[in-house]
Amino acid sequence: MGIAEKIERLVRLIPGVAGYQDSESSRDTDKAVRLKLVGEIEKIKLDLESVKRRLVDVKDFELLSALDRLSSKLDKSANTIKYAARGFSGIFGKPRVDVQRLERLCSFDLELLGDLGNMKTLAGGIQDSCSDSAVLQTAIGKMDAAIDEFGRKFSTRQSILDAPD
Repeated sequence: MGIAEKIERLVRLIPGVAGYQDSESSRDTDKAVRLKLVGEIEKIKLDLESVKRRLVDVKDFELLSALDRLSSKLDKSANTIKYAARGFSGIFGKPRVDVQRLERLCSFDLELLGDLGNMKTLAGGIQDSCSDSAVLQTAIGKMDAAIDEFGRKFSTRQSILDAPD
C-alpha cells in the first residue's frame, strides 16, 4: 500500500482529517490521529466498566481489582498519547514533509488503530466471560499483555518523528 492509500485510509478512519499536505496541517493531522487513538481507548474502558458493574451486581468481587488495574493502564496509555509531543520537530518541522518518514508514520498509526481493534475484541471476550471466573481471569491476562504491548509500541512512535534525515 502506497503513501496515498495509507493517508486516504487514515482520512476515512478519522473524520475531519485533511491529510499531511504541509507542515501545519501535518501537525493537526498528527493530533487528530492521537485523539482518535485516545477515543478508541476510552471505548475499551467503557466496555471494561460494564463488566465491573455486572460483577458488582452479582456480588462477584474477586477480579474487580484486576479490571481496575486494566482501566488504570488504559488511562495511562490514553494520557501518554494525548499529551505526546505534536511532532513540531523532525518530520513536521520542515517546510516540506519527508514522504518516506510520513509513510512509516502512517503505517505505524494504522497498525496502532489495528492493535486497538484487537484490544476491543479482547474486551468483548472479557464481557462474554463474566459468568466463568477462570475464563475471565485468562481474558484479563490477555488484555493486560495487549495493553503493555500497545504502550511499548506507542513509545517508539516518537522515534519516527525525530529520525534524522
